[in-house]
Amino acid sequence: MKHWRDWERMQEELPGMQVRYFDTMLRFSHDYLELPPYYERKACLTAVFLEEIDGKVYDVTLRFIGVCSLKLDMHFEYLRDIEISTEEIEDIHFYVHDYEHDGISFYCEEIAYVGAQENVEENLQLALSCWTQLVQMEGPDEDALGKAFEDLAVFANRPMVADLLRKSVTHENAMIRRLGYQYLAENRK
Repeated sequence: MKHWRDWERMQEELPGMQVRYFDTMLRFSHDYLELPPYYERKACLTAVFLEEIDGKVYDVTLRFIGVCSLKLDMHFEYLRDIEISTEEIEDIHFYVHDYEHDGISFYCEEIAYVGAQENVEENLQLALSCWTQLVQMEGPDEDALGKAFEDLAVFANRPMVADLLRKSVTHENAMIRRLGYQYLAENRK
């Protein structure tokens, strides 16, 4: 995509990512960078977005270069519902704003993909939420239950998760009990 640095790398690393809308901006920082070719100072905003892709949560870092007309409402704990749209006004190519609450808005010349990393704590919360929801159902889908178990078993080194998986051997659902026994068999000490 024109005026988006490392677009191809971003598409390779996060193939399912939808780049027009972001649910949550976790944090951001403002700085000035001296950028080639003339090494002029440009205002930059580096932001970390929380993005769920194929059942995993990532922290996606983007740098907005040549930021102008920044408006920020400091009353929100999180900046949510961020939209990135193209704007063609002289050197300006993007408009970024919180389309629900108007918590932040600005224009920028270009965007650079800095990188992404898995957000372990958010993935743990997602796995716990999914497992808890399925365990409370009267007749959960076996495939969904198996996937939820696999996602949760990744965090079996956490005492809370290990305890939860051990307790599943007493559940009234046979599939959940079987998964609990499978966990115990695989993690004998």
